[in-house]
Amino acid sequence: MPRDNEPAIEVEVLEIDGEAPPPPRDPASSMARIHDDDDNDSGPSPNPTSANWHGWPGQLRTLPAWSLPLLIIGGAILLGLVLTLGVLVAALILIYRTVRGLLRALFE
Repeated sequence: MPRDNEPAIEVEVLEIDGEAPPPPRDPASSMARIHDDDDNDSGPSPNPTSANWHGWPGQLRTLPAWSLPLLIIGGAILLGLVLTLGVLVAALILIYRTVRGLLRALFE
């Protein structure tokens, strides 16, 4: 990958181990081939990127560098909110049962 201050170097591969290199793949034809390989006959997918499920296992490694800290911080905030709501619901249930028990003891 060229740095900002270095010019990009372009090369053309003429031969690999005595054989010509394979022709460059067209993204549209590779997507059509993936659609042809799918076993479902439900028709074309409305979102062409979701149909390319072959590439999903490596997607986490291709995320931008800033996304991992963002996911960790967001997950910690979400976990804190869920735990806080859980404690709040537990406290409300405890207060309800206590008041119900006191009213039951007073009026029975």
